[in-house]
Amino acid sequence: MADAAFDLKIVTPEHVFFEGKTVSVVAPGTLGYLGILKNHAPLVTTIEPGRLTTRDLEGKTTSYQVNGGFLEVLRNKVLILTDSVKAMEA
Repeated sequence: MADAAFDLKIVTPEHVFFEGKTVSVVAPGTLGYLGILKNHAPLVTTIEPGRLTTRDLEGKTTSYQVNGGFLEVLRNKVLILTDSVKAMEA
């Protein structure tokens, strides 16, 4: 699954919350949830407060609560800028 991976970075005003490889991201977009896989078209959009879900190289899914912000996809890199983020219980 490593060939399906891309870079993900989640940043708050205080620190870099997460930086690493992932194979998918599902984010709470303004018009509904959006899914991102490797080779996604370039995109800049706002995100709403809600659940952000990622899947790592081993297939483990992790969910975070984000408080809105911005999401950028460019050249197999996803950058999420948010006011706050916290891991959700499984």
